[in-house]
Amino acid sequence: MDEGRVAQLEQLGMVWRLADERFQENLEAAKAYYDQHWTHCAPPTATALDRPVGQWLSNLRRPGALEGHPEWETALKEIDEYWNPAWPADWQRHYAAVRELLRDEEGQADVIPGVTCHGMDVGKWLAKQRQHTIWTGLTDAQREVLEQLGIVPLPPGRKPPPRLRGGFWGLRARGCGPRSIHGARGQCGACQSLSH
Repeated sequence: MDEGRVAQLEQLGMVWRLADERFQENLEAAKAYYDQHWTHCAPPTATALDRPVGQWLSNLRRPGALEGHPEWETALKEIDEYWNPAWPADWQRHYAAVRELLRDEEGQADVIPGVTCHGMDVGKWLAKQRQHTIWTGLTDAQREVLEQLGIVPLPPGRKPPPRLRGGFWGLRARGCGPRSIHGARGQCGACQSLSH
């Protein structure tokens, strides 16, 4: 069969290998997960579109899992360049939530302990990352992605701010979280204060 005919059949949805078809089906579920969680570093128990997307992505991160399928890795990277980070997936999940919360911020915003997103206390996580001893233990790439968000380490010996009580937050989130320091809720409910 000539290349032109192959291209026509592929445009019509022809699947040459069952593994490729399954990959595409799981990739659609992974896209749905990414749309809600802003990362492909899903916990192993995560599901999307009735598929075990967390376990599937975890399996693909194993050494050699994508051997012979560079197009699969390319497809995953097109959605999330950090789908398989050199650091723990849990770190990436927290980072992705903080990145989304700060996406439209102008100037410095504070994500304080007690601000949660998808059940994670991202404020507590961020305060920990900014501690001098933790910051120096991060990889250069981790520090770089945090710095791109305007996050810098605390000076040595300085403690992070305590968790505020009473629903006061120092951030305005992109469509899904606190919008002012008075604690008004956003639209999606994924992000909230622990003090409520």
